[in-house]
Amino acid sequence: MAVSKKYRCVVVWMRRALRVQDNTPLYAALQDAEKVVPVVCLRDAAKYRLQTPRREFIRSALKDLEARMESLGGRLFVRVGAPERVLPSVARDHAADAVYAIDVYDGPTQARDERISRLLRKRGIEWRTFKDAILFEGKEILSTSGVPYKVYTPYKKEWLGRAEDIPRVLPRVRTVPTPAPGTRDIPLKEVAGCDGTHSPGGETEARRRLKSFLGTRLLEYKTLRDFPGTDGTSRLSDSLAHGSISVRTVYWSAREAWEEVDAAGRSSVETFIAELIWREFYYSILQNFPFVLERAFREEFNEISWSEDRSRRAAWSEGRTGYPIVDAAMRQLNTEGWMHNRARMIVASFLTKDLHISWQVGERYFSDRLIDADLASNNGGWQWTAGTGTDASPWFRIFNPVLQARKFDPAGDYIRKYVPELSAVSQRHIHAPWEMSAADQSRSGCIIGRDYPAPIVDHMTARSVTKELYAQPGRTPRSLRR
Repeated sequence: MAVSKKYRCVVVWMRRALRVQDNTPLYAALQDAEKVVPVVCLRDAAKYRLQTPRREFIRSALKDLEARMESLGGRLFVRVGAPERVLPSVARDHAADAVYAIDVYDGPTQARDERISRLLRKRGIEWRTFKDAILFEGKEILSTSGVPYKVYTPYKKEWLGRAEDIPRVLPRVRTVPTPAPGTRDIPLKEVAGCDGTHSPGGETEARRRLKSFLGTRLLEYKTLRDFPGTDGTSRLSDSLAHGSISVRTVYWSAREAWEEVDAAGRSSVETFIAELIWREFYYSILQNFPFVLERAFREEFNEISWSEDRSRRAAWSEGRTGYPIVDAAMRQLNTEGWMHNRARMIVASFLTKDLHISWQVGERYFSDRLIDADLASNNGGWQWTAGTGTDASPWFRIFNPVLQARKFDPAGDYIRKYVPELSAVSQRHIHAPWEMSAADQSRSGCIIGRDYPAPIVDHMTARSVTKELYAQPGRTPRSLRR
């Protein structure tokens, strides 16, 4: 006997949820409606022609989503334009009763959602959002006095104490009943750049990566995760950022692995889960302290007199600072759209505490270049490293790029991969090539100042300036005066 549905049709806006399985608004729509309209809104379709790593990833994710919908008897609906215009139009064209989407947590996007909600409700269409991108929202994890946590460690403790409250993965979707396309619904292949084949991305690839990680690297994660030249991480950050896989799926897969391993293995799994909690923590900060998108979490550091040196800023962004580990990381970002987490901390510390350029410059650059750019994590990570954010330690944690390289890329493999002009430099000198003698430079085919730049700053001198900057935020050190 057929079960009566609440609605005839529901539009599901697939923003940041480019997947079929374990998708909260999609699953809810399938329970509530006879037909669903899974739609993606491409604000500026011309951007999808760009040959950047992020655009390649999104194109691939969209094509995978389209294929998975079709395999379940449905289709992906594509519209071009601003969501405020597109969603009411889609709902009207398909006589939808409601529009579903995931929750968002930054002020500007929430304001846009409110505009969409008003437009829909004027037409008698329900607007409903669902918690999906994170496991706990900002007001769900609070201290015993009812205030949000400002430091990670006590937040993590409380979060773990609530872990049994985390919803389980949703039942598997086996069919997606969609209506016939309307005259304004366009095939994905007609969108600029979406008519060819692209590098792997999307739900199929995300699930493959998760399976590979669980089967080969999870139990060594604690040992290997800090070495940028080693494939020791999950490489799921881009899939989580675009919603090609749910954080529930990742979390419960790790929890199930924890149940099956010994004490050493459990320690590694716990380290991985702790990284998921960092992501949750930064979302909590964003929700409870929304001003962090505009200024420092620690208000006293809004007065720091940051350097405006454009030449140093360009050297950092282009990977030609003369510090191999920094340059390798920036070149990886510029070519692949991704950077290892340890490398992210190194380059962030170098920009803010060696070059004395604002963390906001780096935050914007990462946001523009990273496939996995996530507003909360990007802001939180930059402020943590810059010392303006939630770090429980004082601001004077300053990464020495040479010591970091020697510790986490001891053989120089990561450096040689991304800085090929140093490929013949010995392990002894790979981390500080300016220390090579003239004869060593000649033998390695790398003349400092010609084939590879000399350091643009002296780390120890820059460290002293950093102490002045942060000790007296409103004062400009003499060395930075122009």
